[in-house]
Amino acid sequence: MITLLYIYISIFTIYFLILAATSMKSVRKIRDKFIPTNANLCVVVYASGEADTLENLIKQLKNQTYSRQNYTIYAILDKCETVPEVTLQSDLNVNVINIDNLEPIGKSQAYSIIAAKLQEAQNLDAFVFLDAKNYVDSDFLSNINYYLAKYDVINPMVNYLPEKETLSFWQNVKSAYSRYCSKFILKTRTRLGLTNIINTDSFVIKRDILYRMECFDFRNIISEVRYTLKLAKEGIKVTFIDDLKVYMSIDKFDFRIPSLSQRLSIFWSLFWQPQGHIACEFVFSLAAPNWVVCGLAYFLVLSHSYVFPFWVNYSTVLITAVVFMMAICVSFLNAKLYPKEYLYLFLYPLCSIARMIYNFPLIRGVRNILKKTAQKPVIETMTTNVIVSDGRNEHQCQLELISIDGMAKITFINKGKKYTTKNHHLRMTDAMRELSTKLNDKGLTLKACQNCKFFQSIADGSTNMVKGTCNCQFAGRVQGDIIPTLIWNTCPKFEEQNVVPLF
Repeated sequence: MITLLYIYISIFTIYFLILAATSMKSVRKIRDKFIPTNANLCVVVYASGEADTLENLIKQLKNQTYSRQNYTIYAILDKCETVPEVTLQSDLNVNVINIDNLEPIGKSQAYSIIAAKLQEAQNLDAFVFLDAKNYVDSDFLSNINYYLAKYDVINPMVNYLPEKETLSFWQNVKSAYSRYCSKFILKTRTRLGLTNIINTDSFVIKRDILYRMECFDFRNIISEVRYTLKLAKEGIKVTFIDDLKVYMSIDKFDFRIPSLSQRLSIFWSLFWQPQGHIACEFVFSLAAPNWVVCGLAYFLVLSHSYVFPFWVNYSTVLITAVVFMMAICVSFLNAKLYPKEYLYLFLYPLCSIARMIYNFPLIRGVRNILKKTAQKPVIETMTTNVIVSDGRNEHQCQLELISIDGMAKITFINKGKKYTTKNHHLRMTDAMRELSTKLNDKGLTLKACQNCKFFQSIADGSTNMVKGTCNCQFAGRVQGDIIPTLIWNTCPKFEEQNVVPLF
């Protein structure tokens, strides 16, 4: 066990040493290297719940130094409670998509709606995704335009805004460690040409990259890690730019410090999956211990090698420990924190140990039982009749539309026999497409509006996006009249058209 521990920390001592050496080198600003053309940007602002900062962010985006004809603004209101929707919709410079479901659809599906809506746009170079809790400088989009000349996916640096009330002790500790990670680890990894975990609260992605990835899944930091790995497998790196900043108030500031246990769990689950050197390095970097854990590990190995026989002598272990401490000292200096922040940074071990104890599996299990935090999944179902044709005869069947925590699937029922789609989808229309493909393989046609060439889906954010309109020009139809329909309706004018949507 001690041997494995020593090999583990020795590998990452070399890793920290490389980061420290790289951080000491000066680098020219990207503005000195590139003279970009004006890219056409789509700025997407996602707001949910009490989005009290949305109006301010919209004003900041409208007053950018960047050319106004080179960017458009979309505001997605996902079950917002305090946003004056009428004010935003009357603003011709802002495209508003209001989602007023019983429950918010979430950031992933909201971004998918925008991506599907703008899929055919030809004069679009990149998407800028922002959470409504952010604030930006007036040159924010101009700076993005510079960095897009070199990078495909960009993460800005997130800072919290100073407020009248002082931060709590733990907030100061977490803030200092977060700034250390950003100013040293993320910044240096970018200089080495390595990738970082994408931050979905604010990121920039080129249009062709977004559509190549095909879907979003941004529920938590684990899903962000998996999306980053998916990019890395395609040779696409997430670049951290500390000169490109967004801000938010301290009460909404997410310190985004995944625990070592979380990262190790993801590491073991992805260990056999990576392909390509970028993806492999990213997966192994997830297992990197922080300087606190590494220091404690060296203390254990030194104590053991001093008393008991070890495969390397005590002096060798001591030398590697000294090298590690030198690399950490260099990292502290190159992080360029404020003097007071260094004091809080050195107190981070207390916070880290307290969090490890708090999240220890046994203690976490007892805590969950006491708080009764285990929640049952939210399941909604609806059954409807449909027609299935084998080319000669039509058969009456049933569909059971199922939503489990917002993820959709469909059960097909015919004469008591059932078939359920294998995958969970963000939209019911995609589950319908999977079912239709399965039936087509058996020579059957599902005669529902969703599969009809006259059906046009309405991406208005309604639950699972089941709404649409009928564009069939039947006799007696008034020109321009809009006829609403749902995916389970059918009629004699049905004509099959197989279209596989991207999102």
